[in-house]
Amino acid sequence: MKEKIHLHLESIDFFIKSFDNKSITINSGLPGIIIFYFHLHEVTKETRHYDSAIHYLEILYDQLENDLPDSYLFSSGLAGIGWFFNYIRRFVEIENAFDTAEFDITFMEVAKNELKRKNYEFISGFSGILLYILSKENTDIQLLQTFVDDVHEDIFKLEDPISFFEQKDTRHEFPSINFGVSHGMYGFVAVLNKLFARQINPKKCEAILRLIINFTFKHKKDFITNGSFFPNRIGKTINQSNHNRLAWCYGDLGILTVLYTTSFLLKDIVLQKEVTTMLIHTTHRKDMEVLMMNDVWLCHGTSGAAHIFQRLYITTQIDDFKFAANYWYSKTLQQLDRGTPQIKSNHTQIGSYARKDVTGFLLGYAGLGLSLLSKLQTTTLDWDEMLLMS
Repeated sequence: MKEKIHLHLESIDFFIKSFDNKSITINSGLPGIIIFYFHLHEVTKETRHYDSAIHYLEILYDQLENDLPDSYLFSSGLAGIGWFFNYIRRFVEIENAFDTAEFDITFMEVAKNELKRKNYEFISGFSGILLYILSKENTDIQLLQTFVDDVHEDIFKLEDPISFFEQKDTRHEFPSINFGVSHGMYGFVAVLNKLFARQINPKKCEAILRLIINFTFKHKKDFITNGSFFPNRIGKTINQSNHNRLAWCYGDLGILTVLYTTSFLLKDIVLQKEVTTMLIHTTHRKDMEVLMMNDVWLCHGTSGAAHIFQRLYITTQIDDFKFAANYWYSKTLQQLDRGTPQIKSNHTQIGSYARKDVTGFLLGYAGLGLSLLSKLQTTTLDWDEMLLMS
């Protein structure tokens, strides 16, 4: 498997370089590509990969000088870029121009505005901003403490506190509660875990965590009958599928991986045992059609499941997770060997790869490459904080 991974990493290098991606956003643009090349250099020790990382970093700087984003959110703007600069300091000496007290105040003002809208999600809500603030070397604890106070007050002043998490969007006529990591409650839970670990208003963090955990388990389904434990959403007129994704963004794998961390931090042995048992059950879900595993990308594809199971094995040393990781890595490599429809569709008439939307992190080659590197580089997986998995 390792030899085949190395071959596909070479192909991914080619695919990325075949398109001139100049996007500055963390999930689809240059930041994910740069992180991939720094880690590829760590594994291969080949100078050309380090040079590629620096090359794309220079392009990113040029793009930021010419077109600074007007968003402060994680996926679309400065929170994601700021997190990226803080992360790559382990590889190269750089300054984060957004790491100032003035910017911190602005970031938190934006977070408070999102709080007023009850926009708690990770990708484009206040949770992503909090992740960036927490990644700073000199985190302003007071700003975070005040924010946790505000969140706690806004939640528990409601007659039904869980109603804080109700969302309304264009797809659903009535408000509903999203359980996912990417856009739902469990992205917020992952950030609360980090706040609790830093002892930032731990009692209030735990109160919110317990509220969400209790609500989650109230809606736990029978695994044998339904094929999964938790719904994607709860709300009026929403019909639940018996089979949900096995993915980072939605479904049991993302939810339970975040909950495992929660149980560890809360020192809740009962919860930890239950979550571990449920995670082991997820290792038996292997029908790619039922699981909607129709691509190789991190967000909801085979490489995402492979990486998360790999992380779970490293954390727990439970063999079920090792076997599941190997299974999904093998499925990823099989798709790459024969060329998935998503990859084939990227070919132009002259045979080069030319779609920027699949060269980045969440739904692209950079994220795929990082997942493959996780199989080779098992001690430095913390890039997946971009997924709230670490």
